[in-house]
Amino acid sequence: MQNEKKELMKKFKVVIDDLMDHYEEYTAEEKAQIKEIFQKVAELNTILDKYDIEVKFDWNEYFNLLGQCFDATPYHY
Repeated sequence: MQNEKKELMKKFKVVIDDLMDHYEEYTAEEKAQIKEIFQKVAELNTILDKYDIEVKFDWNEYFNLLGQCFDATPYHY
């Protein structure tokens, strides 16, 4: 599976480089087609964001819990 991913990424980069190498010379219709393809890829990326599991660390909660463990009240012996 990892090899497939690497191969797809390699091919995708080649295609993008090839698409963009003479971008300035393209007609308005050709540029519109490229933009449409990139927009579809961006939309797909948004759909696939559900697989990007990001663990967010809540520093406020951490410090609140830490404060509860180490209460600022001085101990009397």
